[in-house]
Amino acid sequence: MAIEDPEIINAVTKQLYPSVAKQYETTSSRVERAIRHAIEVAWDRGDVDVLNSYFGYTIHNTRGKPTNSEFIAMISDKLCLQMDNAS
Repeated sequence: MAIEDPEIINAVTKQLYPSVAKQYETTSSRVERAIRHAIEVAWDRGDVDVLNSYFGYTIHNTRGKPTNSEFIAMISDKLCLQMDNAS
């Protein structure tokens, strides 16, 4: 969704989460929690080199991990760049 409509990053709680929730027959709060949990697991157990290759110095060191919106925006941007380079 964020690749097709980059502006949705500015309305994560009002548009993105409800759209995903509807598609998977769940609630917006569960979508938000699942994304947050996935980020926590990736940062706690993931490969530091891989995370740095995707996020580098774009994430605030004091928090240690990106917010849901930061994560979605960065992954979306990375995928868009890869798609542009592939075509």
